[in-house]
Amino acid sequence: MEPTTLHAGDSVAWSRDVPECPASDGWALQYVFSGPDRHSVAAIAAAPYRVELTAAATATWAPGLYRWVALALKGDQRLTVANGRLQVDPNLVTAEPGDARSHALRMLALIEAALEKRIPKDQQSYEIDGQRLDRIPIERLNALRLQYRREVQRERNRRWPFGRPVKFILG
Repeated sequence: MEPTTLHAGDSVAWSRDVPECPASDGWALQYVFSGPDRHSVAAIAAAPYRVELTAAATATWAPGLYRWVALALKGDQRLTVANGRLQVDPNLVTAEPGDARSHALRMLALIEAALEKRIPKDQQSYEIDGQRLDRIPIERLNALRLQYRREVQRERNRRWPFGRPVKFILG
């Protein structure tokens, strides 16, 4: 079965059985990945077909979401036998340092910082040399904060392996 996630720079292997297009009848299996980059990978002719990608082969794959198709090929015949998606995560050995927080976590931190700075000076707008600067009203910042808090909570719930977290009450 094909992987759904991959860290660039990792080795990965999988197999795919295509009984209607066996290698013994002259068929070949090729995978095409299309996303931030395009990659084509030939499967090893066997029953089932086998794909083996080395760490060196995936090390340069750009992070992002890829669509893939598995194509059975024989002469001028081509059949799409499977398709899916692959999320490629950065190669942390070679990636530039960066903020690993999600968009929702980064926005929540910015909104809360803006709210903290607003308490001492609660001006909605001001003008300097003819340039007007408007601030986001506190009510709007509070609404955005609530929105992003909910999004962060949804992200945390998705990471929980068995659905919603369980509360334990110790007595």
